[in-house]
Amino acid sequence: MKQRLLLLFNFLCIYSITYSQSPIKWGKVSDREAKLSVCPFDSAASAVVLADYGRITIDYNNVTIERHKRIKILDKKGLDRANMALQYYAKDRIENIDKVEAQTITIDKSGKTIITEVPKNQIFDVDASTNWREKRFTFTAVEVGSIIEYRSKMISQNYTFLEGWVFQTDIPILHSEMSVNIQVEDMDYRVLLQGERLMTKYQKLGDKPVSTWVLENLPALVEEPYVANHYDYADKVRFQLAGYKASTSTSISGGVEYKSVMTTWEKLADQVLLSTEYENFLNRGGRAKDILGQVIAPTDPDAVKVQKIYNYVKNTITWNGKYRVWPEQMFGKFLESKQGNSAEINLFLTLLLEEAGFKANPALTSIRSHGKIQKSYALLSQFSHTLAYINLGGKDVLLDACDPLRPYQLLAKEDLNWFAFVLDKKDRRWITIAQAPTAKETVYADINLENPQKPIYNFSVRYEGYKAVDVRRSYLTLGEEKFLDRQRTVFNDKKLIKFEKENQDQTDEYLLHTYQLVPEDDPESAQTLYFKPVMWHHFQENPFKGSKRNLPIELDYPESFQFILNLHIPDGYEIQEIPKSALVSLPDNMGIFRYQTSVNGAQFQLSTQLQIKSVFIPVDYYSHLQQFYDHVIGKFSEMIVLKKK
Repeated sequence: MKQRLLLLFNFLCIYSITYSQSPIKWGKVSDREAKLSVCPFDSAASAVVLADYGRITIDYNNVTIERHKRIKILDKKGLDRANMALQYYAKDRIENIDKVEAQTITIDKSGKTIITEVPKNQIFDVDASTNWREKRFTFTAVEVGSIIEYRSKMISQNYTFLEGWVFQTDIPILHSEMSVNIQVEDMDYRVLLQGERLMTKYQKLGDKPVSTWVLENLPALVEEPYVANHYDYADKVRFQLAGYKASTSTSISGGVEYKSVMTTWEKLADQVLLSTEYENFLNRGGRAKDILGQVIAPTDPDAVKVQKIYNYVKNTITWNGKYRVWPEQMFGKFLESKQGNSAEINLFLTLLLEEAGFKANPALTSIRSHGKIQKSYALLSQFSHTLAYINLGGKDVLLDACDPLRPYQLLAKEDLNWFAFVLDKKDRRWITIAQAPTAKETVYADINLENPQKPIYNFSVRYEGYKAVDVRRSYLTLGEEKFLDRQRTVFNDKKLIKFEKENQDQTDEYLLHTYQLVPEDDPESAQTLYFKPVMWHHFQENPFKGSKRNLPIELDYPESFQFILNLHIPDGYEIQEIPKSALVSLPDNMGIFRYQTSVNGAQFQLSTQLQIKSVFIPVDYYSHLQQFYDHVIGKFSEMIVLKKK
C-alpha cells in the first residue's frame, strides 16, 4: 500500500519570537461581518467561523494557550452553535481553563449593535470522561444573523507536548491562525505540520523559522462515508519539546549542555517491553509449555502450528471489546476469567508462539478509527492496540486473535492501518501492514424455464475472506430464520423451498450457501416473458450518492462480486432481446466491471464480475467512482426479453 497522507516534520529553533495580537476586537464587528449572510464558498453552510485566533506563550512558569473565536449564525440550523463545550486534560491538574468570556452580538433593523454577555455563573466545569473536563456554556439571545464569540485562556504544565491547533472544524472557516511565543531561550521545539494546505503554503520556506501559521477560506471538515477518521486529513500544527539547555555545574563558570527529552522508538520499545505489565504476560514459559502440549504436535508443519495456536486462543478467550496497548489484569486472573482486552489476548498469543519456537513479538498499532500513525513522532499515545508478530517462512505475519469468526490469515478491519511497530528486543522496527486479501462473493445461478409456469431457481453462493466472516457473523447473530428473511430482499418475490450450508462453522474454510427457489404464485402463460438475469446481488443503489466529496475514499478491503448464470430457455420461445456485453474500468487499475453474454441454442449464459482493487481512492476520482457504480447498477437492471414463436 502506498500511503498518501501528507505530513511534514520540521526541526525549528524558535527563540523569543513575537506575535501579533488578534486583529479582531472584542465586541467590535466589521461591516463585512455584519452584512455577511452566506458563506462565500459554501452556500449551504448554516454557520461560518469568521475568525479563529490561537496563541501559545511559553515562559518559565507555565504554558498559556489563548483563543479568540467568532462565529456567525446563517440559518436556523446554525442555532445549535449556541451550546459550547471547551475540553481540557484535568488529570493531576496538568491543564485548566481559568478564564472564559462569551457574548452574543446582534445588529437590529435600525443598525444598533446589541451585546448580550454570558454571565460568569452560567459557565460550568463538567466531567466529560476519564481524565477530561469541559467548560460548558450557552450563548443567549441568539438568532439568525447573530455573531457569537468567546475568548478563553488555558494554563498548562505540560511543556513537553503542547496543545495542537486544528485549523478546520465541522463548519467552514474564513480565517484560522495560530501563533507561538517562546520566551524561554533554553527550550527547543519540534513542529509537525499535517495537511495539504499547510504543506503547500509553508514547506517552500525550508529551514526559515516560522512562528505564525495562517489558513483562509477552509471548507468544513465533516465526517463522510468510507473514511476511518476524518481528522487524519485535517490541517493541523503540533509542537513537541525536543530538548533544552541546562547548566552542567552550580558554579558561575559552569558549562551548558543540551539535554534531549524526546524519546526514540528504540527507547519507547524498551519502555514497553520491560514494563511489569508486559513481563507479567511474556515471562510465562512454563505455563505456555503445559498449554502447547494439548494444542500442537511436534510433527505439525509451521503453518499448521500457527493456525492451531491461533485457533486455541481465539476460541478459548473472549474479547471484552476493548482495544488496548496495556494489559489491565494479571496473567493468572486473565486465564481464570478467560476474557480480556486486545493487549492481553495478543500477548498471550505471542507467548504461546514464542514457546512453540517461532520468532514472536508484540507489535503496536493504531486502529483506523483512532487515527493514522506518524512514524516521525515517537509518542506512545499514537497507539491504541496490540497485535502479535511472527516471522513465518521468512515473511512478516501479524495476528489478532480477538475474533472467533476470523481465520488467522485475516486481521480485523480496524487493524488495517498502514503500519505496526514490532517490539523486538534486538531489532525494534516498523513493518507495513499489507493490504487485505480480496473478499469474494461468487454466485452460480441455474435457472430452468423449460416449464414457464413452474420455473426453478437454483443459487450457489460462495463467500471467501472478509465476506465469509461477515456472513457467518450475520447468521450467528440473527439466527437462521431472520438471516433468511434478510436474504429475501435479494430474491424478492421468490419462495425458498431449500437452503443448505457448507463450512458454516469451519472458519478457516470458504463458506457455501445453496438456495432453491420457486415463484410465490404460479405465473400466467404470457406471449412475452421479461427476465432480469442478474437476480442475486446487493447493489440496489449507488453507495456514493453525494454530488461532491472533500475526503478520499478508504475501503476496508479489495472485493470481488461475480455472478454466473446458466438459463434454460423454454420450448416455443425465442430470445428477442438480451443485454449487451460491457467492460468498464476505473482509472489507474483501481477497479473493473465485466459483463459478458452469450447464447448457445436453448442456453443463455451470463458472466459478470465487479472488482474493486484499490482500498484508497483519491478524492479526484470520486466522480469516476460514482459513474462506475451507476453503470454497474444500470447493467444489473437490464432485462432479457423472450417471445413466443
